[in-house]
Amino acid sequence: MSLTRAAAVVAAGGVAVLGGLGVVTIAATQSGALPSRPLACVSSGPVPGLSPIQAQNARTIVAAAEQRAGRAGALIALIVALAESDLRVLSNPNDPTGSAFPSQGVGFDHDSLGLFQQRPGWGSAAKRMDATESTHLFVDALLRLQDWQSMTPWYAAQMVQRSAFTGRPSSANGGSSVVGGNYQRQTAHASAVLAFIAHDTANLDCGGAPPDTLAPGGSGTHGLPAGFGLPPNTSPEARTAVAFALAQLGKPYVWGGNGPGAFDCSGLTQQAWRRAGIPIGRVVSQQLRDGTATTSSTLAPGDLVMIPGSSGTLASPGHVGMYIGRGLVVNAPRTGDVVRVVSYKSFVSQGVSGLRHIS
Repeated sequence: MSLTRAAAVVAAGGVAVLGGLGVVTIAATQSGALPSRPLACVSSGPVPGLSPIQAQNARTIVAAAEQRAGRAGALIALIVALAESDLRVLSNPNDPTGSAFPSQGVGFDHDSLGLFQQRPGWGSAAKRMDATESTHLFVDALLRLQDWQSMTPWYAAQMVQRSAFTGRPSSANGGSSVVGGNYQRQTAHASAVLAFIAHDTANLDCGGAPPDTLAPGGSGTHGLPAGFGLPPNTSPEARTAVAFALAQLGKPYVWGGNGPGAFDCSGLTQQAWRRAGIPIGRVVSQQLRDGTATTSSTLAPGDLVMIPGSSGTLASPGHVGMYIGRGLVVNAPRTGDVVRVVSYKSFVSQGVSGLRHIS
């Protein structure tokens, strides 16, 4: 981030926001091995005061940071992401490598990318544009900061980020004399978000059945429960799409399959909505932009559920299924498997990359 000006940010949907002043170099580090990076158990669901995109990013940051740096580290990471990007994964025309990855807005400060507005010295564009990986990059630097636990959260954030808020008033920091003043302003908000996520057990999507566990219908019906029916208020288009997808139960997964005898995950969802007269993208990254964003609490039959899968990430999902109601998802899982119905909870056990309402 620039030491002379604030980041100009155009958020998704055309709303302009002001990013914090931020990264120029990684803070001086001390030697020693860092804690490992286990898979994060990311919950999903709304967070008061945040948009669905911001809420999911906040939950990802907390999950990734807390397991390595505790509650204090998660708070500092949230503070920084709020100040730097308003909790959005930002691309930047000054670093075209970031445009290859899904974004939630555009920033224009130097060549900074992602939630933490990290410059190339932090890591690859793929990592900086991924909510989980960029959080780990930030936590790596935080953990190398000697005695960070004894600092105020905003001071520790400043020591890692090295923003223009050095404690010396200047035009670049609006005359602030507070070290990390831009981060101090976000501390109360970040604390409230962290407290909500920490106690929001109702929206945990982790730790459920394995992803390939069939729904209660069992193997004979490929997971579809007996007597399954759609809610009366389901739109005609969604009814058609769901009916098409369920008619493919038991057909094999084939990479690139687009029917009629075999499907891959996005081929199944594309053909289902095509049958309903609504064209959507062919691959997961395109379908992530189709329709409108929705939330786990307002999912309707026919909505698309994007997850990392075996080859993607939370920021760049590799798998998609279709929500059919009653807490169930129909999907074409993987090579060697068939189209089947699984529980929503098990399907999103890796975390949710996106939820899209088509019609």
